[in-house]
Amino acid sequence: MKIPVLLPNIFDHPFTYESDKKVEVGRYVLVPFGKNDAVGVVWDQFEKEKNNKKFKLKKIKKTFDVNKLNENSIKFLNWFSEYNIVPKGMALKLHLLSSEAIEDLKEKEYLKFNEKLESKKYELSNEQHEAYKDLIKKDEKFRTHVLQGTTGSGKTIVYFNAIKKKIEEGYQALILLPEIGLTNDFEKKFIDFFGFRPAIWHSSVTKKNKKIIWSGLASNKIKVVIGARSALFLPFKNLGLITVDEEHDQSYKQQDGFRYSARDLAVMRAQQENIPIILGSATPSLESLNNCVQNRYEHLVLNNRAGNAQSPEWQLVDLRNEPVECGIASATLRAIKETVNAKQQVLIFLNRRGYAPVLVCHHCGWTADCSHCDAKLTVHRARGRLICHHCNYQIRQPNQCPTCNSQQLIAAGDGTERSADYLQKCFPATPVLRIDRDSTRKRGAM
Repeated sequence: MKIPVLLPNIFDHPFTYESDKKVEVGRYVLVPFGKNDAVGVVWDQFEKEKNNKKFKLKKIKKTFDVNKLNENSIKFLNWFSEYNIVPKGMALKLHLLSSEAIEDLKEKEYLKFNEKLESKKYELSNEQHEAYKDLIKKDEKFRTHVLQGTTGSGKTIVYFNAIKKKIEEGYQALILLPEIGLTNDFEKKFIDFFGFRPAIWHSSVTKKNKKIIWSGLASNKIKVVIGARSALFLPFKNLGLITVDEEHDQSYKQQDGFRYSARDLAVMRAQQENIPIILGSATPSLESLNNCVQNRYEHLVLNNRAGNAQSPEWQLVDLRNEPVECGIASATLRAIKETVNAKQQVLIFLNRRGYAPVLVCHHCGWTADCSHCDAKLTVHRARGRLICHHCNYQIRQPNQCPTCNSQQLIAAGDGTERSADYLQKCFPATPVLRIDRDSTRKRGAM
């Protein structure tokens, strides 16, 4: 009997193998491939034959004792392959853990996900309750909800209530976060609400724990995963709800290797599984808002802060009428001084690392350009380097202009390094800590 088997490699088609018995679509199998053996999945279609050449088929060696990959997941991987122009085998590689199929493990491996922990009781406000009612309406089929709520409005608790209902019905849930750094706080909130641990999935999770999570999801012994982009490809046995937190965040776009938008893939996976999906944000993306206008998505809004939380006071500074030094406006500096004098802390955001974004010759106008990608080289004064933030090309910072030999080189513009130096001079008795990619490169720097 001929069986199509897709392998996690660069090929865009399954290979044909032989079996003495019928093997269901979605079963994980071990097959000979070249001089080695490889793990693959019985696929839903054969390779399209380009000729009638006869050749001897190799036999399937083993069928793994693990729940099969369901039909919806296969459809999702086929769609992902076609839409993102990725070979089917490489799409499968994103699903298989190190090209392995993890068979059921001992029950003790899953105990920590079922251990009962202390939880808190959360009451929904009227506004939150109305949003929750809309979320669970017709939640047995595919629907996309955009839950927009100001910071502190309690969007997360609304998600959690919707997830709780699905878990009680026997389903699994996936919560996507844009950054690994958000995981710890989100996990604490989850435990406080549910009283059990979720599975955490991202690049820093150990291989051993990934095996436990992969197996636990395939066997429905783990109910909830909080994860980064790659969690979309996990083998959920009975997925019932997907939540994408901070759906507007650009970190959901995979920029290395195979490029894709995890938010858009999450919507497609929900459609393939015929389940609801929640896209949450205080500032939804224009794409999602447009889909709401087109009535493709349902738009839910939380206008009020939950509990006794108060909105922060804020002030917009017009830089046209305000002197600015090292990226800090005079009005901002006065506010910082008042806060420091009150023995409080100040957090300043500047979206440009380095000392200055460009080095310019005052005499001839030469600028330090990247010779590899034509972007401007950023001045990193502490390291004495000029670094391209696009391709990471770098050179030693010159002392004179390579064009006219003038030594009047000006570091123009502001970055975190320059602003931190300036603030330290303004407040010599107050520690100024700079946190960016440069200052936190070494292990334990935080």
